[in-house]
Amino acid sequence: MITWNTEMINRLKTGSIKNVLLFGDSMKQLNIPYVVVKPIFSSDRKLWQVFAHYSIGNEDKLEEYVLYELDRLLDDPLAIDGQMVYVKAAGTLSGPYVDEGNNTLAMSRDYFIPLTV
Repeated sequence: MITWNTEMINRLKTGSIKNVLLFGDSMKQLNIPYVVVKPIFSSDRKLWQVFAHYSIGNEDKLEEYVLYELDRLLDDPLAIDGQMVYVKAAGTLSGPYVDEGNNTLAMSRDYFIPLTV
């Protein structure tokens, strides 16, 4: 059985950034650029924050990825438990900002799948 998080990560790996991991996984030896997928609890929808990280000085590439490529990657439905579900942008966008923990330029966008009608 494919989980929500696994399907989201697998889909994002088909894009220009191949280093995609789930929030909380080890980031040792992770090459830049990379993407972190952070699931957020919600009772009425499945929500993820998607954080893209690029080397400082690559703001144009970062913005292109977050503003355009993410939407293209998630345009087709995800196959979850035998059903096709559509991911929607939540409208929440953050960055770009310097992530001082790893000295990268980061930007995030939220995506969700409604669970109730």
